[in-house]
Amino acid sequence: MGLWVADGDRGLMRLDRAERRRVGPPGESLCARGGRVWCAGAGMCRCYAERTGETLYGMAAPTGVCAMCVLGDSVCALSSDADSVTAFSAETGEIRCCAPAGVFPRGLCPHPGGGALLVAGGASGEMLLLNASLEKLKAYRLPGTVCGACFFGRGMAALCAVERGETLCARLYAVSFRGAAEEIYGLPMLPNCLCGLPDGGCVMGCCGEAVGLKANKKAAFRQPFSCPLRLRAARGRMLLCEAGEGVFSLPSGRRVYSGENALDALPV
Repeated sequence: MGLWVADGDRGLMRLDRAERRRVGPPGESLCARGGRVWCAGAGMCRCYAERTGETLYGMAAPTGVCAMCVLGDSVCALSSDADSVTAFSAETGEIRCCAPAGVFPRGLCPHPGGGALLVAGGASGEMLLLNASLEKLKAYRLPGTVCGACFFGRGMAALCAVERGETLCARLYAVSFRGAAEEIYGLPMLPNCLCGLPDGGCVMGCCGEAVGLKANKKAAFRQPFSCPLRLRAARGRMLLCEAGEGVFSLPSGRRVYSGENALDALPV
């Protein structure tokens, strides 16, 4: 398995069976498609050739990029500092459009068909559905803080931090495109992140556990984790990163990378 890691200390790392080397400056978030890898951090986003690690171009980007994805022929970067999502040309890096994305937004998810984008709007309590031009199609109101969003089954899912007495708990909602929301899973711990899977299921990461759900809303697995910071599904693999430890591992528990300040990783 090839692996790219955005490490805040070591820089952007490229790993495969033959080598492990630094190919760029430290970054915060990654995305990849079509033989290219994008890494954002410190007000810049750079594009690299997946196989060689060669830098293809660089572009200015907002600070605080917490999530990235490829949508059609654009690269989208979500900034928790600017409360916005920005779309760049995947070919040249030119800025195409920018849109509000809630209050301290937390996550992005492109539709498998490439024509729409979900944004977890954070403290605004909204999940936003945008088109490829970042125009708002609909805003879905949800309880508490929206920590993650993804396409799920025949609709969507939103992971929220909801007050229960004096504590915040994780609640996962299945949301129809018309706006009907149904709570389908809950844990008495803080939620961190949500990742959609190619088969229509999802994985939710909370302080203490990662839980996978099938598209039919039934639990597929539960894996103890101290505090999942990132969840990544690519090339048939799921990666989990533990916050504060910089450890990326598979659901089986096998570590594939360890770095004290590793922030994101992407299997390619």
